[in-house]
Formats: sequence, C-alpha cells, structure tokens
Amino acid sequence: MKERKQTKQTIIIILLVTLLLLTGVSIYLSIRALISSRECCEMKVSDTQSDYVNPLDNKTQEDAYTELMGFGRLELDLNSPFIYLINPPGNEVYLSFDVLYEGESLYKSDLIEPGKMEDFDICSVLDAGEHTLTYLISSYDLQDKTVLWSGVQQDQDILIRK
Repeated sequence: MKERKQTKQTIIIILLVTLLLLTGVSIYLSIRALISSRECCEMKVSDTQSDYVNPLDNKTQEDAYTELMGFGRLELDLNSPFIYLINPPGNEVYLSFDVLYEGESLYKSDLIEPGKMEDFDICSVLDAGEHTLTYLISSYDLQDKTVLWSGVQQDQDILIRK
C-alpha cells in the first residue's frame, strides 16, 4: 500500500514538472514572437530612396496584387555598378530586398515605398566575372509595417566587368 502511494506521488510530481516545463517553453516562445514582431515593425523606410518612373507604365493596374520587377541577365561595370531594387508605383505595399550571393547576404534594403527604389553598388563587393544573385523579397503593410508575405525568391545572373 505504501509503495502504491509513493508511485502515485512520483507520477504526480513528474506530471507537474512536465506542465511547468511546457508552460515555461510556451512563455519563452511567446516573448520571442513579440520581440521579433516589434523588430519587424521598427524597420525604417530609407531616406536614400529615389523616385522610380517606369517608362512602360501606361497600363491600368488591378487592385489587390503586388508587382515585382523582372530579373533578367544584367551586365555591370565600374561606370554603371548599381543594381536597382525597385518597388513599382502601382504596389500598395512596402517591399524589402535581401541580396544574397552563395547564401551570404550582400545587402539588405530598408522598406522601399511604392514608386521608389534603392541602388546597391555590387561592384564594390564582388569581383569581375559571372555570378548568380538571389533576391529574397518581402512585403509589408503600408500602415503598420507588418509582414504580409516573405520569402519570395528571384534569381538573377550578372556579369561584372572591371
């Protein structure tokens, strides 16, 4: 009888410890989510952006979609070393770009307003030759800067001549 009572007490203690651990993990994950959402909302809109006017923008645009620029092969040299990260004028979201080369981030933009662009001097970080860049593109709400979607990935082949 004494052994049975002791076994029940052991089981109850194990259950309580397990519940405490699960509660602790839940609180930890909630705090991490809160901190990361605040970091996201603290992203700034760059003051180095310039206006982008698309010369082919004579078409009307439908509501509720996001336009991304095409990423064809690009040839650059020291006279024109810039990659232009563009948020087309018809979009109703901020865009941010993370430019990767072989898995490493070369440049991360601020939030780019619709109709604006940032430029990035790729020749300052890559040697001459043929390369493939990967753009990770995320969109953010214009009002509260919360993430709408992230992880759209576009590749671009570039040739740098120095």
